Amino acid sequence: TQEIYFMLKKLIFVKLFCIATLVSNAQKENNALCVNGEATIPFFQNDQGFGISLKGMYGLGKSGQLTLSAGVSKFNSKNSVETGKVSTRLIPFLLGYKYNFKEKFYIEPKLGIGELGGKTLINGVLSKPSVAAMFGGLSAGYQIKRLTFGINFLTAGGIENSSAGDWHDKRFHYTGISVGYNI
Repeated sequence: TQEIYFMLKKLIFVKLFCIATLVSNAQKENNALCVNGEATIPFFQNDQGFGISLKGMYGLGKSGQLTLSAGVSKFNSKNSVETGKVSTRLIPFLLGYKYNFKEKFYIEPKLGIGELGGKTLINGVLSKPSVAAMFGGLSAGYQIKRLTFGINFLTAGGIENSSAGDWHDKRFHYTGISVGYNI
């Protein structure tokens, strides 16, 4: 688990470096780097949580952008993926396509890979299981100058075989609202 965590930290650093390099070489007006904060919508699910992400956007024509994002989210669960569950953690790396309608509204499907993990407390023993996971999602929102306001749906599913433990075939999804700032 320590090796996976260390490897993920390195991977996040490399991804963020690539995003920064991509955006710093930008020549089109719709290239950007965005910092997003996100919180779950409480009445859509029992899992309460928040997250933060960094997203690089590379302009493809006037209204499209190729996106690459990395982030971390944490959820405290009432109805969780596992009995005795205390919290769930998602660390996705997502590739997407953001389509801007009249430069204000947008829709962004995304797909990627990352980590689905968390903390469990069973009979006084703390465990931090995690597995590799496939991610998919859809975001929609509105942009006002440098600020973006949106609604996001993200789903994750474990992709490892049964030797990865109890989480190998677990699924997790959430719906959240986000606020972002384009740098």
